[in-house]
Parts: sequence; C-alpha cells; structure tokens
Amino acid sequence: MLDPAVAEMLRVLAAPGAEGPPDVAKARAAAIQTPLRFGGVAEPTGSVRDHTVFGPGGLIPIRIYTPESTSPLPLCVFAHGGGWVAGSLESHDKLCRLLANRLRMILVAVDYRLAPEHDFPDALEDVEAIWHWCRERSSVAGADRLRYVVAGDSSGGNLAAALSVRLKRLGQPLPSMQILLYPALDAHCSSAAYKDFSSGYNLSASDMQWYWQRYAAGTALENPELSPLSASDFAGLPPTVIAVAECDVLRDDGVEYARRLSAAGVATDLIRCEGMVHGFLRWTGSVPSAMGWIDRVASSARRLLPEGKPKPASVRAGQH
Repeated sequence: MLDPAVAEMLRVLAAPGAEGPPDVAKARAAAIQTPLRFGGVAEPTGSVRDHTVFGPGGLIPIRIYTPESTSPLPLCVFAHGGGWVAGSLESHDKLCRLLANRLRMILVAVDYRLAPEHDFPDALEDVEAIWHWCRERSSVAGADRLRYVVAGDSSGGNLAAALSVRLKRLGQPLPSMQILLYPALDAHCSSAAYKDFSSGYNLSASDMQWYWQRYAAGTALENPELSPLSASDFAGLPPTVIAVAECDVLRDDGVEYARRLSAAGVATDLIRCEGMVHGFLRWTGSVPSAMGWIDRVASSARRLLPEGKPKPASVRAGQH
C-alpha cells in the first residue's frame, strides 16, 4: 500500500544506526537533517524576511514569506512540527516556501519555545502571541487584513487547532480557516492507528507517546488546549482542511476530528494521503507525489477560505 518512493525512504531511515530510543538531541538533529537530505531545492518565493516579536517568554523569532502578488493576500500563521521538542524556522523553510506559493498567502512561521525546557502551554502561548501581533499590531506588507488563517504540521497542527479552541473559549475572533497537516490531536494515544502503525512507518507509537509526555508534563490529557479532540463542543470552529497520512499513528485522530467538525456543521475537507507516512510533506525532493498532495491541500484551502469582506469604517479606524 505504500508509495514506492515512500517505501524506499523508510528503508533509508531504517538503516543500521538510524533507529533507537528518542532523545532531545537526536530529535533536534533529525529535524534539521531531514529537509537537507530529502527536501530538494528550496523553491523561490517573492520575499523572505526574519523578524522578532515580544512574547510571553521573551523575543519570538518569526519568518515572513510573501509570494509575488499584485493584490493583498490572506495571512497564515504557521506552526512547525517536531513533537514540540524539535523543529525551527530552518527545519521547515522549504515546506513553508511551498505552502506560501501554493496557498497564495503570506505565511508567518513561528519559532516557538520547545519542550522539555518549555512545556505546555508555552508553545501555544507563543503561537497565540504571534496570532495577535499579526491581527492587531503588525504592518506585514501585502496582507489584506481581512482573512487570517492558522496552520501547522504534526505538533504544529496541534498548536493550530488548540489556538482555535482557546480563541473560541475566550470569545475572541477566530481564524478564517485552519489547515492541519497530519496533526497530533489526542494525547491519550489510544486510536487503532497506534497499533496498526506502531513501528516501521517513520513515527512510531512509542516515539509519539514520548513527545506527548515531554510537552504535556503532567497536564490533564483531557485539556482541550492540549488535546483538541477532547473538546466538548466543535460548533463554530473555523472551516478546516485536514490532511492525514494513510500509514501514520496520528491518522485516526485526524479522521475523527474531521468527523466531529462536520457533525457540528463546520465546513471540513478531509484529505487522505494514500501511500504516505508521517512527515512526508518535507520529503518533496525524494517523494515526487508529495508535491501533488501539497497542491491538493492548497486547492482545498482556496475553496474553503471565505472571501474577504471590508470591515465597517468604525472598525477599520481602530486598527494600527
């Protein structure tokens, strides 16, 4: 059932000495090495610039990707994957370029604080801080200031979904849309996929449990800002694109999240990436079909994203 290029990747990743119990240093090194080995050439985009924003724990580095455009674009806050332990602006630079170009959005990548040095909810609070900066205080050139999207892959998908849950709880404006790429949504790690793909598919069940433990650090697993799938009410959440890899311990959680959103009346598109495993979106240099799935996500997102409508003059006058 695996895509042949994915099967070859798994053979490479399972080479002697490549496996072993997880640890922080190994996870962080792998996050950097993966796009270097398998991500191909970085795709040009209109402009890329780094910036820092004051957050609850100090300065938060961000990277702003702005595609070429003759008209204002929606703005997307993006949280990278890496099990809340690894990942950075550099580890996801190639993927962010691809997403910005294909989504036709200004993408703001967040270099949030990592566990175990910073456990729940520090990463979420950093993403939230950048969300508010983008909406209320930023002067990001080319943004239409009407449509704001939140997105992320893996643990970053968790942070994107958790941000929507938090904003809803606080009664604050929600994203226009959320884009969740093989997201981690349930810290209980109890779905059937955890058994079906427990090892040999890039992300093992034991590895994912280890990541959850580093981030949760004793937080109640039912907390919906940790486990968005534990939310009691899904009505009113933003239109959502969810992409799941067919052979991934996180697959069933994404499928169930899509089901609950749809049942609550939320416009939802579930994309089942056949023959794929966790993390494949950063393998575009080695897995040709990965680009096709990125295009599918982008097409779905463009379809679900509401059209931008000007705000009343009284509201616009208060912006700065």
